[in-house]
Amino acid sequence: MPSKGEQGKALGDWAIMNWDTALEKLAEMALPEPWDFDVPDGQRPTFAILRNYLSYTFYKLRQEGEVLESESHGIAAFNTGLVGETYEPIFACFVPARAEQKWRFSGFCKAGAQGQGKALVRAFNPLPERARYFRSKQDLLYDPEYPFYIDHDHILIDNIHRLPLSFLREELRSDDEALAILDDIESSSSQQNQSELFDDIRAIVENNSRLLRGFISHFDDAVALARKRAEWNYRTTIPTFYPKKDIMCLLLPLDLTEDGIPDVALVMEPMETKAYLGQTILTMEMAYKNARLVCRPDSDWLDVKVCGR
Repeated sequence: MPSKGEQGKALGDWAIMNWDTALEKLAEMALPEPWDFDVPDGQRPTFAILRNYLSYTFYKLRQEGEVLESESHGIAAFNTGLVGETYEPIFACFVPARAEQKWRFSGFCKAGAQGQGKALVRAFNPLPERARYFRSKQDLLYDPEYPFYIDHDHILIDNIHRLPLSFLREELRSDDEALAILDDIESSSSQQNQSELFDDIRAIVENNSRLLRGFISHFDDAVALARKRAEWNYRTTIPTFYPKKDIMCLLLPLDLTEDGIPDVALVMEPMETKAYLGQTILTMEMAYKNARLVCRPDSDWLDVKVCGR
């Protein structure tokens, strides 16, 4: 799957000139749901979730040949995967562009509706299909009988910046240098500076086997508890599309700070050997965006309120 830059370029090639207006219109047409994590009162919505959803949906459909073009009818279109109040699919439509791009976004419509909706059914039979992510029920359900393996190095070293600061403080409480660096991370407003400081934390943990063993032990305890929760209630795990590898996975909530609220989501990849591999961890916002590609999360732990805390 593409990087964010590649996604933007792909959609840019199709000339969606005013993203904010387009996203606002789509949100009005679709069934109501939260498309932002946290927008202060009085500010315009950013549609961060919807923007991510539409970008990845377009790119996946283009890969699958489901972004349809009809030069003879002067229209191109794709199925957004969203529906209106009567559950009719909403399509994104494009017309020939007069600039460098081949197509220019012209609006969203429902099949057969006045204007673009009529042009859509004149041009395509069958109509553009929605993106399909899962192929079988095994993609959606957690099997507690599968053995479980974890890529600790990638999760706890490479992605140490995704771990909650309170968890890091607890694990590094015996290292004054590390605690001072964590203070600097918390007070810094520069992402570049924070990234460099996390490199320092990464080096401290990686070069201290005692600290690393503590990280692994605490992390594995959180995973074990989450797996028990998933065994008790199969709906605990959430199907998600993992864009980096173009595969379906399951999300497992991890409470690393032991406050009853998940801090990160573990991405579990089902293997052909009938085992799970804990590939990486995602922040709550990342987890919600990836899960929303498949469908709107209906969960007691993954929602925009938890993501924005």
